Amino acid sequence: MTFFDTVKGTVNTAADTISNVTQNIVEKNRTNAKLNRLRLIMKCESELMNRAYIALGKSFYENAKKGESVSEDQQKKLFEVIENSKAKIAKARECYRQIVDNSNDVFYGTPETQPKPEFKNDEVVDITVACSNENEYKSSPFEAQTEQKEEVAAEQPKTAEEVKAEEKDSVDKEMEALKAYVNKLSQRDAKDESLDADTETDDTELF
Repeated sequence: MTFFDTVKGTVNTAADTISNVTQNIVEKNRTNAKLNRLRLIMKCESELMNRAYIALGKSFYENAKKGESVSEDQQKKLFEVIENSKAKIAKARECYRQIVDNSNDVFYGTPETQPKPEFKNDEVVDITVACSNENEYKSSPFEAQTEQKEEVAAEQPKTAEEVKAEEKDSVDKEMEALKAYVNKLSQRDAKDESLDADTETDDTELF
């Protein structure tokens, strides 16, 4: 019975290890997916804001060169783009910092209470789902810049379904590796137990 008890204990321990490791993998993948989407948000918003700055400066230059005044309507659109992008970048940075801090708390603890953010938790989830760009505006704040618009639109973040599929593939691969490791341990324990049984000698045989 000692052999079966040893194998049973090894399998139970391995099962608990697989469960814990799987949970950690899932949480890690979710965290990385959120951080990647936040990075993409900040990147796209920065590019959009820079385009607005360039368009605004170009507009001022061209009109000043001609001795004309800049269109107030065009100015208003570009100002709106810059202010919206600034606000979204600031919010994305705060979300990014909170996610990183929460991940570190799992390993290092939280010595002091962190101040609450100025926005609700559901906004953190919303901002990691989709990235804004000039497609949000009813009319493009930029003049004919179709080529650049297509480049920005092409850099859309992954959908929730795509993220889940990637998480599942990653977990499946880790599970296969863990199962192979457990099988290897079980075979080694069985081999060791068999060798011990063969080498044991009954005391009665010595007399």
